[in-house]
Amino acid sequence: MLSSLCKNGNKTFLSFTSSLLRNTESKLNYSTIAKKRTTLSVILTEDVPKVGQKGEELEVSKGYARNFFFMKGLAVHANHENRKLYEDFSKNIDYSKRKGEKQNSKAIKKITTGGKLFVMRRPQENGEPIEITKDNISYSLKRRRNIVIEPENILVENPINSFGDHSITLVFGAETQIPLTLAYRKL
Repeated sequence: MLSSLCKNGNKTFLSFTSSLLRNTESKLNYSTIAKKRTTLSVILTEDVPKVGQKGEELEVSKGYARNFFFMKGLAVHANHENRKLYEDFSKNIDYSKRKGEKQNSKAIKKITTGGKLFVMRRPQENGEPIEITKDNISYSLKRRRNIVIEPENILVENPINSFGDHSITLVFGAETQIPLTLAYRKL
């Protein structure tokens, strides 16, 4: 369709525009175009390491839900019926306790694979070593291995007031005790 004659400097040319293009531009309203939802709510049917516990509701990508969770039977869609089914189950679970157990297992793994814990101090002026307390051990574990443990959870058989290797025990929870060798060296 011939729409107009245009003058550009001293040259005259014809300008063509499509009536179809003009009509579609005026009808498009970008605020009404819906965005695709890329996540999906799922409820876990089993404990999944590094993801969550059974009965927990998560927002995951559609592909992850389809190709991993649903294929292996690890999750179901989070619809009204499934929420009611897993609601009773999730009430009985203390997720904070499970999270604490998970952190304890990570700390135990770090302790068992790390070997000796080295503590280095300067001796006193008379040459005798400075006594190592539970607070010092707790601080060394935090600094060297990134493990936070309260001093009351550290069992020391004898006071550590001599250089050398010493055996200590770390208590995690009610029944887990982990032995650790403390190497006390001169600085």
